[in-house]
Amino acid sequence: MTNDWFEDYIKRQKEREEFKKSIAYSTEYIDWLDSFTKEHGSFSTDSFLYEPEKITDEERKKVDLIEALYELTDEYADENYIMPTKTDYGAFYSIKHNGVGYFIGFDAGQGTSFYCTRLEEPEEDALEYKHLMSGVKLPSTIIIDQKLEELSELIERLDREQVPLEAINQKTDATIQKIRTKKI
Repeated sequence: MTNDWFEDYIKRQKEREEFKKSIAYSTEYIDWLDSFTKEHGSFSTDSFLYEPEKITDEERKKVDLIEALYELTDEYADENYIMPTKTDYGAFYSIKHNGVGYFIGFDAGQGTSFYCTRLEEPEEDALEYKHLMSGVKLPSTIIIDQKLEELSELIERLDREQVPLEAINQKTDATIQKIRTKKI
């Protein structure tokens, strides 16, 4: 029994990784998502647990892939300094494709479920699905990277001038904390 569960788990992990790789080459999943959400509305990975007959086995597999889409979006957002929108029990990202918006997120309670909420009008600052596909760096990311490189060079210069690293660390931490406190 344990081996069957483990083998199934490994198979699902491989499918998710293959799916994440396939995103770069095809709009097949987002096109399916568009069609599926037109018919079924918003959904989560738990939506059809008690009514499995409402969708096919193939649809079930694609519903489960919403977790992989969230992970892919999260990785892309992390690389581009984009924070998810926090909720009481989870977080989500807003994405868009062909004039339709989606919230792709998760809720954590007794378990974790991933969800997709369809928006007929995408949010203005939604991530472009085509950017997720290509992994392109956003212009804002390039600017942030340049600023962070300048900061790194300043820290290296201070180190060469024998300013203790602990002092640099304390000062930068205190400054960040001060900024965070102002934002609350």
